[in-house]
Order: sequence, then C-alpha cells, then structure tokens
Amino acid sequence: MRVILDVIEGPRKGRSFVFDRHDTFIVGRSRFVHCPMPEDSALSRDHFLIEVSPPRCELRDLGSTNGTYVNDTKVDRAKLSSGDQISAGQSIFRVRVEDSSGLESDVVSGPSPVVTKTLALNLGGPMINCSGCGAAATPGSVGLSLGGDNPLWFCDTCRGDVETSPQPVPQYTVLRELGRGGMGVVFQARHNDDGRMVALKLIVPESAATRTAIERFLRETNVISQLKHPNIVEWYEQGLNRGQFWFAMEYVAGTNLESLANTNPGHYPIDQACRMACQILKGLDHAHNLGFVHRDIKPENVLIGRTQDGLVAKISDFGLAKSYRGLGLSALTFSGEMRGTVPFMPPEQMLDFKTVLPSGDLYATAATLYYLISGQFIYDQINDGGDLIRTLLEEPPVPIRNRRPEVSEHLAAVLEKCLSRAPAERYPTAAAMRKALRVFC
Repeated sequence: MRVILDVIEGPRKGRSFVFDRHDTFIVGRSRFVHCPMPEDSALSRDHFLIEVSPPRCELRDLGSTNGTYVNDTKVDRAKLSSGDQISAGQSIFRVRVEDSSGLESDVVSGPSPVVTKTLALNLGGPMINCSGCGAAATPGSVGLSLGGDNPLWFCDTCRGDVETSPQPVPQYTVLRELGRGGMGVVFQARHNDDGRMVALKLIVPESAATRTAIERFLRETNVISQLKHPNIVEWYEQGLNRGQFWFAMEYVAGTNLESLANTNPGHYPIDQACRMACQILKGLDHAHNLGFVHRDIKPENVLIGRTQDGLVAKISDFGLAKSYRGLGLSALTFSGEMRGTVPFMPPEQMLDFKTVLPSGDLYATAATLYYLISGQFIYDQINDGGDLIRTLLEEPPVPIRNRRPEVSEHLAAVLEKCLSRAPAERYPTAAAMRKALRVFC
C-alpha cells in the first residue's frame, strides 16, 4: 500500500508526493518544510502536517492563520481517506491510497486511537469501560490491559487501532492524548521494548530551526537530563523525527497544582499548601545547584503524584523554556499564554529573560503558593483585564491576608519577602526559603 498526495491547484500544481512507509509531511511557506511554497502569502510558515502510515493518513493543522480545509470543511485534525481534497492557501491536494497493484483503494483511515479524555473504570462492578471508545465491556472481553496505578483498558477493536495507527516516534506506541498547548501536544505512550509508560511531547516549530540551532537544542536537553530528583519530572530521552521535536518524560498519573487550587478555591489547607511549596523548593534546590533555572514555575507546571507517603509535587518542563528561548524557535515560546504566566513571573524576567537567576524561581514559587492558598492571583488587575505588564513592573502584590484572613502574620511576612520586587531582598536560596516555610507544614 502507498499514499499519494497530488497537487491539483497552486504553485506546485502537477507535483505528486508518494509515501510507502511511515512518514510525516509538512506544508508551508518556510524553506525548511517538505513542501515549501514561499510565494503563497496565504500560507503560514508551517501550515499543516500530514502523518502517513499506509494506508492510514492523518492531517493536523499547525495553528495556521487562514486554516486548513478537508473537503471544504475547516479542520484542526482529520483522518484522511482516498479521494479527500485538502485546501490551504492557494493550493489543493488530492489524497490517493493505492494497493500493491497500483489500483486506487477506498480504504478509510479509520478511527484514531487518541482520545481526549480518560473514562473512569468501573472496577467495583462486572463492567469496565474501554479507554479508547468508552464502550462497556466485561473484563474477559477486554483486549489490552496496561498496568500501573492507573491502568488503561482497551477493547479488541481499539487495541487494533492502537497497534496499527501511525506512530510519530518509532520506538513508542501512542495510547491517548493528555493535553495540548501553545508548544505542542502531549500523549501518554508506551515504550515498545520495556513497556515503560511515558509522557511523549511532540513539537513542530512555527519557524523551522537551522541545523546549528537543532544541534544546540539537543545538546542542552542532554545536559538537562542530569536532573534526577523525586520532585522533578524525570527526562528520559529526546530526538528529532522527520522535522518534529519529541521528548519522552516520566508519566505522572495524577493532577496538577492548578487543579488542586481550583477544586475549592480559597480553602485549600494552608499546611498542605506549604508542604507542596517545600517539595517544589527541594527540586529547585537540586536544579539550582547544577546551574539550571526553570523560568516558568506556575501551578499548571507542578504535577501531583501519589505515593504510600502521600502526595508528591513534581516540577515539569524543567529547563525547556530556557532551551527554546535561546534558539529562535518561535512556536516554542509561550505566545498566547501570557495571561497564565504573568501572575507568577518575577518582574526582572519581564525586562530580561536570559539573565533570570534562581531568585526568579523563588518568586514564582511564592506566587504559586499564594495562588494555592487563596485561589487568586497576586494582582487584582489580572482578573480585571488590566495592563498586565505595567502591573507586574509597578504594582505591589495584594497582601495574602486580604485574600484569606486566617493566614498567620508570620506566613504573610514570609510571602511578602519572597515576592519582593528586588531579587536581593528575597531569600538567598531555595533551601533558605524552604527552611522559612517548614514551620507552617
């Protein structure tokens, strides 16, 4: 079987692209993509990506300005079938799926194995739910069980979809989608050799990088892999596969601090919040001693796992912001997410990102603790839609006791020190800040 993309309209009219094995294919204006069309101003630099594993074929829009259309319907993601037409900018592509004899097949790409939500298991009764399609099934009819603290169950049909669908990284099998953001998409995946569960992050830069930038990026991520600590999500490996960056990290089967804070805003136990902050600081102390600064500590970047000893905080995405920002990979910044980041960003980071010191992480940790305790940001103006940048640079934070009066004056004083505008007025190290907070745990 093979998949053929015929260009039937546009600057590359008459060209055909043939795929007889697993591959990815990016269309856009950038000269670094697989089908560059710099003359088409209606295209984005990286407009859409097609992943092929004959006969299956799936399209993903890469956040383009003018959109990608399949059979005249605007899509973000779509499974493609023989005969489908893809429209982007001035170009139209026609999909053909041919069998070994060269005859066009009517094979449909079939259902995607990636699901956007997890269905709770009914372990207390005779029925369980497939994590792929959600259909109820008896335990004896379930085709695939993935163990661990939070097992996934797939029926025979969905198991087949998982095993035969296109896989973006050869050594991993994607099981389900965990989330999306400005930087890419995250999947739960299983290593094909050792069965280890990972969080697999895929990123396609909005503006492609030079070879030098890619090599520098991979060198720096290799250094980041030195971070081995119970309070930091472990980095396993990374790579570049057919124009797509990927990272395999520890899979944490739990929630994050943002979800905990929003469960009952303003009522999270203060002692437990301080314990979470102390765990974050233990991870930061380890990283700072090795010369790394996170630069984006905030509630959603702190994952919560569970052990026999209780909840454990794990810092995620450690060092990625530092690596991306220095490479000119524009899609790897936090564009579109400023409102979610600014409330936790130290003022000096707004002025000069590259020279942020460990004290910046301490400020962000204090702002995260403030949010966990109060359920609110440190500034009112953020909720009111005010000027975020001016607020960060000029306004003092709202005192924590204005948000939650039962906070002790001593803890309020510690937070005020941690949120000082001048880095030199904060605690000198993560260990010193943790010592100040431990009395409230």
